[in-house]
Amino acid sequence: MYGAFKGIIGEYAEKQGAPYNNFPLKMMTIGGGGGGDWATLCGALNGAMLSVSLLTKNPKPIVDELFSWYESEQLPNYRPANAKTNPVRSVSKSPLCHISVSRWCKVAKVKSFSDAREDRCALLTASVVKKTVELLNAQADGSFQARYPLSKAVQQCRSCHDKGSMLENTRGKMDCAPCHSDLKAKHPEI
Repeated sequence: MYGAFKGIIGEYAEKQGAPYNNFPLKMMTIGGGGGGDWATLCGALNGAMLSVSLLTKNPKPIVDELFSWYESEQLPNYRPANAKTNPVRSVSKSPLCHISVSRWCKVAKVKSFSDAREDRCALLTASVVKKTVELLNAQADGSFQARYPLSKAVQQCRSCHDKGSMLENTRGKMDCAPCHSDLKAKHPEI
């Protein structure tokens, strides 16, 4: 969270000055490890989302696009020029830290408390910052277009569970299957 927020707002503050250069960036460190090491929402997404809310009057389309991109993209997809290795990539299928890390660790064949995972999260944060700035710039110049719609599976779940539906018992937009695979027998094509 700190890395993403500082990567966006810190850079913006250098160019724009106050009030951005007076923001207590250190408070964002609590978002590390998916929020106080609880592995909930990915901290990179959280920091990016907070940045977006400060920089645009219309944050929702950017946040929707960013989260959908994160769920479906092979990440991390940023590699600095001085990188010593080419990082293993995986598709998280979720904006949740623990799912994203677990899927990556399985593909990379490493443990979640390894240096390799720590490097991955740093590169993932850089990937999220880059994408967020691209989306903000596209919105500012009028060229923003959503390219990552909600998946068909999510749309299907929402048809029964979202506002105005038969059950209307959830508000989620993320892929339901990673957490609710046990419901497969009771549901059509999850």
